[in-house]
Amino acid sequence: MVSSMWKYLSKSDDGECMIHILKFLRESGYSSGDELLLHSGGPISDLSQRSMIPCIDSIRVLMIEPEGGEFGGNESALGGEVSLGSPPPLNILVQKKEEEGWKTIQEEYCVDLTRALDYVSKFEITVPSDSNINLHPGGFTGILGYDLSRWTVPIRLSNTPQPGTVIGVLWRADAWIVHDRLSSDIGVLALENHPWLDLDLTGHRVTEIGEIPVSESVPYSESDSEHAGKVSRIKEAISRGNLYQVNYGRKWEGEMPGEPWESFLLLSRSNPAPFSCWMMVSDLGWSLASSSPERLVELDRGVVRTRPIKGTRKRGFDDEEDSRLRTELVSSEKEVSEHLMLVDLERHDLSSVCVPGTVHWSGWRIEALSNVQHLVSGVEGLLDEKFSTSEVTSTMFPGGSVTGCPKTVTLAAIDELEEGTRGAWTGSIGHIHKGHGLADWNILIRTLEAHSGPERWHATVQAGGGVVIGSSPAEEVEEARWKAAAVTESAWGFRTGFTDKDLPEREVGIFPIPEGVESVSSLIPGINERLGEVGSISVYPCERVERCTLLVDNLDSFTRNIAEEVASLGHNVVIVGGKMPANTATASNLAEEILRNIEPERVILGPGPSVPEAYPLTMELARKSVNGELLVDGNHIPILGLCLGHQALGIVDGWDLIQSPSGAVHGTPSLIRNNGTGIFEDLPSEIIMMRYNSLVIEPNGGSLVPNSWDLSGELVMGLMHEHLPIHGVQFHPESVGSPRGRELLDGFLAKRSFASSDQFIQQVE
Repeated sequence: MVSSMWKYLSKSDDGECMIHILKFLRESGYSSGDELLLHSGGPISDLSQRSMIPCIDSIRVLMIEPEGGEFGGNESALGGEVSLGSPPPLNILVQKKEEEGWKTIQEEYCVDLTRALDYVSKFEITVPSDSNINLHPGGFTGILGYDLSRWTVPIRLSNTPQPGTVIGVLWRADAWIVHDRLSSDIGVLALENHPWLDLDLTGHRVTEIGEIPVSESVPYSESDSEHAGKVSRIKEAISRGNLYQVNYGRKWEGEMPGEPWESFLLLSRSNPAPFSCWMMVSDLGWSLASSSPERLVELDRGVVRTRPIKGTRKRGFDDEEDSRLRTELVSSEKEVSEHLMLVDLERHDLSSVCVPGTVHWSGWRIEALSNVQHLVSGVEGLLDEKFSTSEVTSTMFPGGSVTGCPKTVTLAAIDELEEGTRGAWTGSIGHIHKGHGLADWNILIRTLEAHSGPERWHATVQAGGGVVIGSSPAEEVEEARWKAAAVTESAWGFRTGFTDKDLPEREVGIFPIPEGVESVSSLIPGINERLGEVGSISVYPCERVERCTLLVDNLDSFTRNIAEEVASLGHNVVIVGGKMPANTATASNLAEEILRNIEPERVILGPGPSVPEAYPLTMELARKSVNGELLVDGNHIPILGLCLGHQALGIVDGWDLIQSPSGAVHGTPSLIRNNGTGIFEDLPSEIIMMRYNSLVIEPNGGSLVPNSWDLSGELVMGLMHEHLPIHGVQFHPESVGSPRGRELLDGFLAKRSFASSDQFIQQVE
């Protein structure tokens, strides 16, 4: 039986030794022309323990933009309009390395990224291994470009790559050279009898890093005023309730005066980062140099982890200023809101593939790079055995930190704002082995993408940030320039307008959240206590589930968090979409069908972007409840509206939907006052709950009555029916920013239906 082997080669405490070894392999004829280096730079931490070079000269898979792509119409995501739909199947070419080059041996078309990765896994080699690291030979490694996002999120876009464009490349890695930075050991992990097991590295030399020539012209980019104008457009869309956060990326592009390899050498030294990489696809003239600090997802021994980054400050000129800026970062309502929103989004994504009740916010800290420092969190859970590495990768791709919230809507908003494709930027580089249940992918930020031209390489650098309601257009422009500075300098000798005096370069490091900051003192990451048996989570249509809660998903990126909390409290959940395709039966018929097939014990109308009327099923279930027609076996079943669902209940009762007079609030833990009725019966009169809303409802008669308010006492934050089991809250109890949210949900889940419709009539009388 074939197996894998580990062979010790040498020892080195030089953090750049793998760069030297890659050059040695190239010069010694071991390179196939294609090259990949997964390089961990900076101080050794839990994220940067090893660098790796794969042997990629056996099988190569190209993912290619197909013909006949569907394009979006005249809809404006910023205006609250999105067009759902799937692209044509993704074109997959499997190639084998021969003396004359790469030869295509198989071709396939796959309807989504999960199936594409499953197809690729057929060419894996899975052999016994005693490797104690998250790595095995015989799996695949490479790049998933951002433009593959259409095969993970069902959204129609107007700007797509030209048919025939390669948007992803994966190579089978039959061997890996690994530098363990903790032990300083360098070794080869390879399939039995692989030639790399005979490598002799004694001849490798230190690679000199010279000066990058300064470009004769400044790379092209939009103006600062154009950039600021787009930030303002996003904020307007947020204020109308159409989305919560959008990650806009500004682009710099132009001919390079030097080579991409030279840029990578400079970047690896000037801006070391744990998920850096170098890639060269020689026959395609495609190269990447990246110093990314961000992990998309890791799957190792059944644990799924992600490391979302949001919240930024520049580095200080000395330790004192650096420390002051870190305190300023966590004291900023805007920065913390932006970060917590992302934590909630990533919890949602992980919950789609993890065992219910296991997903949690594991902790947060500040990670400082040479020019900027970021808030970084950990989110993790236990993989549900029903899901594979392919599904984990597809579910998390592309990362929420580089798209926004809700993810479906923001992909369309990015398309509308950027008016082009992203290519590699905000895609992922990493490795996957389905047979061993392993995966590890970064997010390609701080990245130079280069394509060879007739005479010179043409480079693109893109950078930006998450725009929220509290964003300042001028500050967002400056932040993008901070983030791009090190990369543009490596490409063109141009620091996006900054000088050395404007933008200090400091040693990279990791720092705890500063103590004594009142605004974050109540935010405590960790696993919530689970009581009793955890319920199941299913998606409609499905087999009938006993004693279930029906949860209506309104294209929100927090829906799975609600399901997770309900399941953690011991209740089964069935999720159904609130926005129906055009060919679906009328909302009334669909509602009756679902109630008949599922027979839920209760209903939760979930949150979502835009207005309730955009979700016909949500409006129909709200109408049924307020009219006393939400019945199962003659019983009035309890219903809870969350945020948009809360607004839907008010609208059908005759309340007015308006823009919040106090402005939009997104990702902000807020004080909520209540009168102790309905689902607030067992809670204090003042509680902290996370808000994500631009719109609110105002009473205008009807049968619903307010029972909670914001701090001003002017805005209704909760409602109930005096007789029917109807409840609504404007906030998000499922969020990490709602410390008492689980108790509130538990209070609703404890509510029982009326014994019969007759009992309701008697009580009203």
